[in-house]
Parts: sequence; structure tokens; C-alpha cells
Amino acid sequence: MKGEVAGFADLKGLKPILSSGGPCISVYVPLSPLPNYQGVNANFLKWKECIRSLEQKLSQHGAEARELVGSITDWDSLFGGAKPEGKSVAVFRSPDVFRVAWLDREVGSNAVIGPRFYVRPLLPELTKAKTFYLLALSQKDIRLLCCNSSRSEEVVLSTRGVATSFEEYMNPVKPDHTQSLGATAGVGVGSSKGVFGTANTEKEDRDKYLSHFYKQIDRAVNDVLRGKTEPLVLAGVDYELTLYRAVNSYPNLSGEAVRGAPNGLKSGEMHARAIEAVARDYQNKLDDALATYDHKVGAGATNRLRDIVTAAHEGRVLTLFVSDTLGQTGSFNEATHSMKGRETGSAEDEDLVNGAVVQVILHAGQVFVVPNTKMPNGTPVAATYRF
Repeated sequence: MKGEVAGFADLKGLKPILSSGGPCISVYVPLSPLPNYQGVNANFLKWKECIRSLEQKLSQHGAEARELVGSITDWDSLFGGAKPEGKSVAVFRSPDVFRVAWLDREVGSNAVIGPRFYVRPLLPELTKAKTFYLLALSQKDIRLLCCNSSRSEEVVLSTRGVATSFEEYMNPVKPDHTQSLGATAGVGVGSSKGVFGTANTEKEDRDKYLSHFYKQIDRAVNDVLRGKTEPLVLAGVDYELTLYRAVNSYPNLSGEAVRGAPNGLKSGEMHARAIEAVARDYQNKLDDALATYDHKVGAGATNRLRDIVTAAHEGRVLTLFVSDTLGQTGSFNEATHSMKGRETGSAEDEDLVNGAVVQVILHAGQVFVVPNTKMPNGTPVAATYRF
């Protein structure tokens, strides 16, 4: 059985492997930045050391686990000299799962065997948007870009029957344009010159026509992003940001934006500032979720590990807050819903926080990774409930 490369884009992408029965083996190794043979050799040695630490934990897991470890022991058979596509690699192996994932961030070496896959090292990468869309608002040229942390690529809107400049929109070169404006504005428009009436109504009329202009942009954007969940970040001056937000119908519009005329930003600056906007938006959502927790604590929210683990298995956790540093080893019996909050030395031992994370993902809850200094009472986990 050959490992399949898995491109986990978000927490939902983990679901196919999280339903797997144990034993589940999870191995994480940071990759060497050294070139050519030096890097390959360094990665081989780190992998060998990590697998060796895993072999020392096999005594309580039986022959099946030993066979699974044997299937991922050899670095060359796993990767065959393939060029690394990230800063770390993760391998997930169970009786019915064999996945290899390249990670964008560096993680510490770790090898874990237990009843569930250990996914906590993935959370900082998958709880935040890896991909987002950027809509640059300029009356001269509307642009939609698909972005990640390192690059951006323009997505064509004009071939979808949309006017991407205000001047083009106000000149009815397409038969359906005059009908659209006539139905909404009640006037015939031949060109942008002299359409705004008196000086007293000029701004009001311009706002109205820009609103119609942005409505057809919104329709085109929703056509492109249909079925997607990535954030949409706006870039533009405050006046146009306000107008566009009033007509937007894309459900994942970011609350943060890049302020300033897009055509006036230097090369790469708009992309860099959009990444910062996405990070601010995530932080705002985390702060709002923590505020909700504070409001509900005692009746609908708790930081008691035993209660959270039980509620997670029952599908009652709406939002899970996970410390970025703390964990708790123990075991949870799914049949009796009984928990032991200490290491037992059995095959059922696991990081109970990770076990809660797995269940919350499987039940479509939300997970936040939180600096321990911001965790309620410094605990490893906290949660708000659905019911």
C-alpha cells in the first residue's frame, strides 16, 4: 500500500482520516533547508530517529501496529527522492489510511501511536485560511485575485459578462445593460457624460449608479466562488468599501480590508496587507468567541476537561479552544463514556485534548488554537456547547 499525498486545506479536509479505527500512527518531521544530497541525508536521519522512538512504544499495541510501523520505516520508499513541498512532512498510517502531507510551517519531530490520529500540530495551519480571495475595488479596473501566503493569481471576471470598469458599465455596449439600468434607475443612459443631473443630486446619483455597478460585480464574484468557503478580502478606499459591503452577498466576506486605492499600492504591497487583514479577521473572530465563552461560562460553557471530552463525543461542543502548549494524557472509553485523566500504560492512552479535537471536527464544530496566556484560567482546553 503506497502513501497517498493529502492536501489538507482546512479542518473539514481531515474528516476522511479521522474516522479511521486504530491503531493510528502519526509522524511529524521538520525538513532540512540544506540543498541536494545534504538535505536528503539530513531528512533521512531525522526520519530514522523519529521511527526509532515510535518502535519503543509498540509493546502494548500488538503485531498489527508493528506491521504498520514497518510500512513507513524506509524514507526512500516513502518519498523516493521527491522534492519537499513544504517545511515539514506528516505521515498518517492506520489499517485503512496511508496519507502523506506536506506542511507549510515547521513543526517539531514527533511520533505518536494511539486510538486516533494525532492532529494537533496541524491545527495552527488548518484553523486559519490558507487560501483567500482579494477583490480590488477601482472604478477603472475591478480585479479578483486568488491568494495564499506566497503568491496571488488573477481570476478573470470579464469573460463572465460583467463590466469591470465603471466607464464600461455606464456605456451600454451590451443589449442587456440598458434594460438592467432602466429597470433599476428608471432612466436611459447613453454615456457617463451628463448623466448625474443637477449639482445637488450628483453625489446621490453617482452612489446609485455605483451601487448598480457593484451589484453586477457581486453576482460575478459569487459565480466564481460558488461552493467555496475561503474569505473574501476587499481592497479600496473607504467610500467604495462601504458601497460594496452594502450590496455584497458572499457569506464569507472578511470584516477586515486593505484600505487605500489598489492602483496606488506598490507591487506586492496589496497582497502583503491582505494577508495581514486575514490574520486580523481571524483574531477578531477568536476574541468574539472568547467573549461568548466568558458570557456563557457556568451555563453553556466550561473548561473542565472531563466534561468537554464527554460532550465532544456526544456532538455537543460548538466551539473548542485548545491551548497551543498544554495537553493531558489519559484514556476515554467510548462505550461507557468514562475517562481516566492520567497515563495508564495501555494502548488506549492518548492526548485527551487531541481526542476532543478529533470529535469536534467530526461533528462539524469550530476549533481555535489559543496562546496559553489567553486560555480561560490557563487550562489546556475550554468549550462552548450547542446544547
